[in-house]
Amino acid sequence: MLRLCRTVMITGMLLAAMPQAHAAMGTSADEIMNCSDQATKVVGALSDLTLTLIDSSGQQRVRQLSMATKLEPNGHDNMRLLRFISPADIKGTVTLLIEHGGQSDDMWIYLPALKKTRRLVADNKRDSFVGSDLTFGDLIGHQPSDWANTNLREEVIDGKPTWVIESSPRNAMIKTSSGYSKRLLWVEKQSCIPLRTDYWDDAGLSLKTVRTSRVEGMDVANKKYQFMHLEASNQQTGHKSILNYNKYTLSQKIDDSVFAPRSLDQ
Repeated sequence: MLRLCRTVMITGMLLAAMPQAHAAMGTSADEIMNCSDQATKVVGALSDLTLTLIDSSGQQRVRQLSMATKLEPNGHDNMRLLRFISPADIKGTVTLLIEHGGQSDDMWIYLPALKKTRRLVADNKRDSFVGSDLTFGDLIGHQPSDWANTNLREEVIDGKPTWVIESSPRNAMIKTSSGYSKRLLWVEKQSCIPLRTDYWDDAGLSLKTVRTSRVEGMDVANKKYQFMHLEASNQQTGHKSILNYNKYTLSQKIDDSVFAPRSLDQ
């Protein structure tokens, strides 16, 4: 009986200590999502990508594009310029996305056929990015503070330990502008990269699943990583989008003028 009492006491002490240990490891849902938000944000990078769009009948459209990214002086928000190289019907189209933590993000698109740069509004975040299963909001990123995050459990995906985070918009405005009523993310513990994200539309219906793979360390000491492959599958339409990084180069020499709206047509 004495041995049993000691076992119960020790077990109780260990259970009581677990929340403190968990917090010390930085595994609260908000901490995990903040880590995830910053994981791919390096000082600067240049990339060449292939975007393949596959409709429900299996027909494919392949698009080539380049991307430049750079951190803003605050070291937190990101600037991202995407320029389409081919095919001819979309060549020259440019999208500029600039984060503003705590404020409305800036989004522009240059349409060569019209020879015009158009500024997008907040509601455009939920729009498809040039016919893909990713939205402008997915590309610019979802601010962790806009979402109520809960650490549900831990799971292993492709042999990699993850935290499973449920993320819901904090208010109706975020729900409307994002187009999502809920997200479920499997965030890899090592890199903080979501290896899988399930999305529900603003009506509460299952919408799409995004998977990432080939995660590579860019600046491991500062916990910077980058996935090299992304696949988004839309359950409602049967459409699929595959994004491959063909080349990814860190760079600290990207001039701020690259991210000026007036230069999108150059």
